[in-house]
Amino acid sequence: MKTNETTQRKAESSPRLKARAAGLLWLIVIVTGLAAFMLRSPLIVRGDAAATATNILANESLFRLAFVSDLIAGICYVGVSVLLYRLLQPVSGSVSLLSAFFGLAGVIVGSATSLTGLVTFAILRDAQYASAFSPGQLQSLASMFLKLDANGFAAAMVFFGLQVVLVGILIVRSTFLPRILGILLVIGGSSYVVSSLATFLAPAVGGRLMPFIVPLALLGEGSLTVWLLVKGVNEQRWREQANA
Repeated sequence: MKTNETTQRKAESSPRLKARAAGLLWLIVIVTGLAAFMLRSPLIVRGDAAATATNILANESLFRLAFVSDLIAGICYVGVSVLLYRLLQPVSGSVSLLSAFFGLAGVIVGSATSLTGLVTFAILRDAQYASAFSPGQLQSLASMFLKLDANGFAAAMVFFGLQVVLVGILIVRSTFLPRILGILLVIGGSSYVVSSLATFLAPAVGGRLMPFIVPLALLGEGSLTVWLLVKGVNEQRWREQANA
């Protein structure tokens, strides 16, 4: 009985197990996040509220699936934030905690603004609104909420970017993960912050930066995800740094 309890406690406290769980959840975040983007983007026609409304009404299941994908990504990212906090705590407890707060703040902001997508659908589908507004007004309202959703996503990415930067710094300072992973994360996280702030300060510039931001971000996050899944962490060095 005691042997089983000891084994279970060791498994629960294993940094390698936490690392692989974080890697698995981060992989789900990447897949579901990209799926939501790929499902929603073809439905939105910039500068054409009528065409956007038509696409959304004609592809209700895709629009709802994109929302569910975003929801799954947010739930999994909460797990990622908690696991990374525990995993990187030996490097710096305060910085690791701050990075987790940034991650959770990003999830809260992103989840709140993603609800505007459902508001968009309700405006276009609900007969109550159809009787009170003209079709053009309904389409303009829907377009406005979609823009709010996009701006909310950009705001959430500022928090996510700051978290990724801090995680990268912690990895660089750690002894149990390759420093190159930390450097890639710092670059990717910084690109999130710069492009998101540019979206608010200079929208045209932010739009031009996006094709360069996504590869940089995926390189860092993807590399860390694969490493955590395949290698985990060096448990001996993790314990040495934790004890130190």
